[in-house]
Amino acid sequence: MSKKSSYQQIIKSTTIFGGSQALIILIGIIRTKIIAILLGPTGIGIIGIYQSIIDMMRSGFSLGLDTAGVKDIAETEAKEDLTVLNRVISSLNIWFKWSAIIGSVICLILCYPISLWAFDSNKYTLPIAGLAICVFLAILTTGKSTILQGMHKIPEMAKSAVWGSLIGLIITIPIYFIFGLEGIIPAFIVSGGISFLCVEFYYRKQSIEKANISNKEAFHEGLSSLKLGIYIVSAALVSTVSMFLIRAYITRTDDIEAAGLFQSAWTITNVYLALILRSMGSDFYPRLSAIASEKDKMKALINEQSYIVLIIASPIVIGMMLFSDFALSVLYSGKFSGANTLLCWQVAGSFFKVLSWPIAFIMLVKNKGLVFFMSEAAYYSVYLLSAYILYPLYGLDATGIAYLASYIVYLPLVYIIGRKLSDFKWTNTIISMILINLMLICITFLIVMYIPQYKYLGGITLCASILYAFFKLKKVFNLKDLGSWFKKE
Repeated sequence: MSKKSSYQQIIKSTTIFGGSQALIILIGIIRTKIIAILLGPTGIGIIGIYQSIIDMMRSGFSLGLDTAGVKDIAETEAKEDLTVLNRVISSLNIWFKWSAIIGSVICLILCYPISLWAFDSNKYTLPIAGLAICVFLAILTTGKSTILQGMHKIPEMAKSAVWGSLIGLIITIPIYFIFGLEGIIPAFIVSGGISFLCVEFYYRKQSIEKANISNKEAFHEGLSSLKLGIYIVSAALVSTVSMFLIRAYITRTDDIEAAGLFQSAWTITNVYLALILRSMGSDFYPRLSAIASEKDKMKALINEQSYIVLIIASPIVIGMMLFSDFALSVLYSGKFSGANTLLCWQVAGSFFKVLSWPIAFIMLVKNKGLVFFMSEAAYYSVYLLSAYILYPLYGLDATGIAYLASYIVYLPLVYIIGRKLSDFKWTNTIISMILINLMLICITFLIVMYIPQYKYLGGITLCASILYAFFKLKKVFNLKDLGSWFKKE
């Protein structure tokens, strides 16, 4: 693949998958608004807890194979041996099938204690038992999506996700309307079934032949993936525990309202801004996995990905700083204005996060699960320690300062690891882009934080960032090519 076509592939996959994720978020907002009217705060609260249970079970019992599996499929597909590829896919299907069965059975067994833990009551035992079906469907859906991603079928992934969300919205809203709170579990099951059928439809269109492989053979062949997967799950557990600790500390030190302000800023930086990274990673990760043994190609691809990350993320970071109060009021309400400075600190940290993100994938594609886990643990250790030390001095803003500080530490850490594992280094072009964007971000940050009465001056840095991004984009991508994508798709 030529350098220009590589950039085009990155932009194309980001546009397609990012657009689909934006649509899914929009559908989710519409669904939440309608459900809020039909079921009220109680219904929204119950749905949130049920969804957390499903997500926790799906994440835990997928065993990290949703990440490790993408790597295995991409590496195998690069060898152009269809027989071996079909065997790897069949092996993964067996792993996900048994993971789904075990996950649903565990959910069924633990329905009573989960009800007591989540609701302080046993009245939700039967509904949570019903969630076992949702857990089963969610893990199977994850398995099929993993295979599509590993095969670089990004448009198919995007279509299945959008259709699943849209059809799910159309069918489940009448269920909520007719049955009210009693319709929550049926709606969850129907929605999970629709999502699975949509991804299964696009999976079957790939005409993948089922390999003749036993459960025992699949188990042994999947152990190498499982080793990486366990470290990924462990890293996710560290993240979950760390977030629990920081929220508990804020609640205990301040109050529930402060925890709510923290949550609003965290959601914007780690859900909405992270949408950019998820969109890029959908194609970047399997492409990098396919060339994991070729250092020069890896270095080129990571630098190309970093180039596009800087073009897209830098203007967004500056824009989020300038309009943080507006974003909080639109996404939440005016009552969340207290999170304004916290959000600015976290958005500043997000710049270092997007720089470290492409490099961190080196650890995964090189199968260095322990190194990946240790790097994540180091990040959260710095984050928690910084927040704890700074909180008495800066209050809630300390968590934002800690977020920035931890990524300032994390970036050189993963860069050094990347150098050790693959001789990676940024090109001069990337370094110059980092310095220019960092200068614009620092100027904007100083304006917003220390002379807010002159915030309009930040418009100059925002325009400069957009113009610079457009200038760099035109060097690697012809905007006229956008039309041809939609003709083909």
